[in-house]
Amino acid sequence: PQLTKACRKSWPDSGDGHLTTLLTEYNPKTQQYTPRRGRAALITSSTSWTPDEDFGILLNALLLLDKLIMEHRDEHDARDLRVMVVVTGKGPEKAQYEVKISKLTLHHVAVTTLWLEPGDYPPFLACADVGVSLHTSTSGLDLPMKVLDLFGCQVPVCAMDFDCLSELVQDEVNGRVFADSAQLAHQLLELLQPLVHQEQQQPLGVPCHSFGKLQAYSQQLQHRQRWHTNWDQNALPVLEQVTTSSTTG
Repeated sequence: PQLTKACRKSWPDSGDGHLTTLLTEYNPKTQQYTPRRGRAALITSSTSWTPDEDFGILLNALLLLDKLIMEHRDEHDARDLRVMVVVTGKGPEKAQYEVKISKLTLHHVAVTTLWLEPGDYPPFLACADVGVSLHTSTSGLDLPMKVLDLFGCQVPVCAMDFDCLSELVQDEVNGRVFADSAQLAHQLLELLQPLVHQEQQQPLGVPCHSFGKLQAYSQQLQHRQRWHTNWDQNALPVLEQVTTSSTTG
């Protein structure tokens, strides 16, 4: 219901809440919910709402994205790209930005904020088409955990560029890398526009973002090493070496 409230009244009705929702529809044959045909694209971004992350970059990108969607409309095709943006997290600047969000004039983009319990967070991420990371590292050495969360759900990411990001996000391999709002807006349009022309209902077990370049990026994420394997191959040998050296020394 909260997602529906954030949408413009001109958007298609979200259904009865049982057979259809804003993003899903019930398939009587399989007795399963699947992504709804003609649904809005779903973008998620997690933030701590602090000055370390300039959330204004995303807001400016969404304003431009809304304008780009209008400019790329096909007057002979009634279908338009619609984008739902859900921002999760708590922090000191959240209320300030919620006021800014409420004043935005958007036609094809809707923005809302949510706080999710730990058990609800992974399933929600898995429903997203793409994630956005605004994290920049002051040290140039730390990598954003929010990207790892999304990658763990095989969701591609558009990430703000900074030193060492390439260790995690490879541009046009498992996501996109952007430097400013304009670049992010154009990337989101390119990645999400194919959803408008997706005719067939997605089969069970196929990620929501199985269209266009997002499908290829998601497939790259399927082959990433899991945490334990990565730890055993990279971190554990270093710790064992340090421990052995300190013991023998």
